[in-house]
Amino acid sequence: MLIHPGPADRQRIQVVPCRAHPVRLRLRAGLPLDRAIAVAARNAGITAAWLMLEDLPCDRLSFVIPAPPPGDGRVAFYSDTRSLGTGARIVTAGLHLGQSGAIHAHGLWTDATGILQMGHLRPEATRLSRDAHINGWHLDGAIFRRGPDAETGFPLFRPRPLPRRLSGGLPARLVRLRPHMDLVPTVNALTRARTRILGLGSLIGTRLSSGDRLPGPAAEILILGQDGARLRIASVGQEGTVRQGVLSGSNMVCITAELLLIDA
Repeated sequence: MLIHPGPADRQRIQVVPCRAHPVRLRLRAGLPLDRAIAVAARNAGITAAWLMLEDLPCDRLSFVIPAPPPGDGRVAFYSDTRSLGTGARIVTAGLHLGQSGAIHAHGLWTDATGILQMGHLRPEATRLSRDAHINGWHLDGAIFRRGPDAETGFPLFRPRPLPRRLSGGLPARLVRLRPHMDLVPTVNALTRARTRILGLGSLIGTRLSSGDRLPGPAAEILILGQDGARLRIASVGQEGTVRQGVLSGSNMVCITAELLLIDA
């Protein structure tokens, strides 16, 4: 078990109900990606969302991967920024759009030679090379708000309720899991047979049904899909090695897991 720098919060699972509405946005090239998303979301009247980026060419793509602890009590950190130039392509990425346009995004991408890489996207230093459409879920009634987290020492998203503004939509929940929660059984205890599980986070190493594993103290993940109670993920560790597959065995949350559960 990792020892985080601050006192453990007694609320290990945070859940806020909301409604999810499918949405399609057009992103403009030539803007930093965070700005392009902010403009598209504002034009659509969206303040909170889960968005998927698929097959998007970039003039520049910047990201970080997990790194060793920085020596200030925190259990892990981020690498220096890695940047890919013209010819880079976002293969798939998922992001939470939170309060005031805050973004938390993990994804898979390739450089100009086609080598697959993964990490925590830096949208403020990423630019698309052409206009593109993306799909996702507009959230009504809940939002992720970023703020300091005493337990981990990081600024993190946590779900907060908002007044409902729209009718219709699908029943959904924004969820945050704190460190040392076992991801798969915890999610299974929260979901129903038809619940769609979307989200990202970090684990204390990743264990897959194939036998592949990434060591800790931190490996970032993006949930790619599910097969019943099994979660299919992509993951990257400190060496930059990318693994994809079905989680198996114990996979404990390292810093956070931020999920959208759609119950239909």
